[in-house]
Amino acid sequence: MAEGFKAQPMIRPRSAATEPVLLVSQAATPAGAPALLFPELVRVDTVAAALDRLRGRADSGETVVLLDAPTVAAVEALARLEPAPAVVVLLPEGQGHDSAGFIAAGAQDARPAGDGEDDGDALRSAVSAARRRQMRENRLRMALAEAQRGRAEAASLLDAAGAAVVAALDPMLALTAAALESPLLPRQQDRLLAVQAAGAALRTTMAALRPIGPGATVEESLTLAALAADAKALSIESGAEEEFTGDAAGLRGLLSLLAAEGGASLSLSLRPAGDAAELTLRRRGAARLHPLLLAAVQPLVRRLGGHLPADGPDGEAAEWLTVRIPVRAVLRPAALSVLLVEDNPIGRLVAAGFFKALGHTVTTAEDGAQGLAAATDRRFDLIVMDVQMPVMDGHEAARAIRALPGEVGRVPIVALTAGTDAEDDARCRAAGMDDCLHKPLTMDRLRTVLERLFPGRVQAGG
Repeated sequence: MAEGFKAQPMIRPRSAATEPVLLVSQAATPAGAPALLFPELVRVDTVAAALDRLRGRADSGETVVLLDAPTVAAVEALARLEPAPAVVVLLPEGQGHDSAGFIAAGAQDARPAGDGEDDGDALRSAVSAARRRQMRENRLRMALAEAQRGRAEAASLLDAAGAAVVAALDPMLALTAAALESPLLPRQQDRLLAVQAAGAALRTTMAALRPIGPGATVEESLTLAALAADAKALSIESGAEEEFTGDAAGLRGLLSLLAAEGGASLSLSLRPAGDAAELTLRRRGAARLHPLLLAAVQPLVRRLGGHLPADGPDGEAAEWLTVRIPVRAVLRPAALSVLLVEDNPIGRLVAAGFFKALGHTVTTAEDGAQGLAAATDRRFDLIVMDVQMPVMDGHEAARAIRALPGEVGRVPIVALTAGTDAEDDARCRAAGMDDCLHKPLTMDRLRTVLERLFPGRVQAGG
């Protein structure tokens, strides 16, 4: 009987009587007596043995695995194989309400085990249908993987272009914000506000378009109300105005995919717990997603760090699909008081605009001597010091500040430098500076340094 289970080309035609079936069961006589129904049936005792038999085989995509006394973890492990077998779950008596959970985990079908002749015919039909669906899904997965490989070069070019656009946009937006603080005619103010809105929209678009590498995220400040603003058939159960940070592009993509099948309705809720939070997305409709949607949804859920259990009230489990996504709650920190020492007026406007966009207050000085005087006169949370300046350069000013008594001499100092090598950074640290910001200054570089020095105090604006 095991001879009929040899590896074959993936799409080689078979008759229904000779298609491979793998039974996973520890029972002496499995319910439904599948050995009498499938001439090529092979039986193993454990899921681990089934995985060993299927892993790396070209014909695993044609195989149907019958799981007797199944678990969700077993279904998920089988669904991760490439190519994946079709999985038909044989539910013990009284566990029919669990079918949605197994289907959400990747099973093609979940049905009660039976012993009668009619049940045997139904099982044969279910196995045949599951095999056809799974082979179609495997072809879709292969097509998606091929498309992903083909996008690699284009994604790299898009990433470089996006970085260049954002690097140019950030100073422009900061200068626009600075100009809006000046006395303006109403018409001038309207035009600058239009420039600011267009620039912010372009930055958001570029962030959404730039490719995401494995494990990388692009987080934005969000609320459920904003996330659901353009979505159809979506309601909010709780936490509509609670602010959190998450992958906005990924979350919106997930909402669009899960709402794509007609008749489905979605609901969102947010449960904060300190600085952590969990976003719960519930979809009401058929528990089974179409193969193409499932192939797109599963990697997106994994990218977001979530999982796809199914739940729901008794009798409704087959109608509910739940996705849980970990996010971070936004705890509004106190603003930092920043002393910015920069001799270049444009650079000073841009850097000050970045800090203000993040919610911090800024005092400016035009050279190292003015910076030293300001640092002596009052206590700041942070000093950002340009390195090359007239009168007194940044290294000299930093050493002088470090010589001041008490807390004034211990304030964090960050170098603002055009140098890019390790030797330049070492000179800054030798002068008493705590970190380095390399020019051209960008919002992303500023956020990174602030998060290192003041964890949790980087606002999500800007």
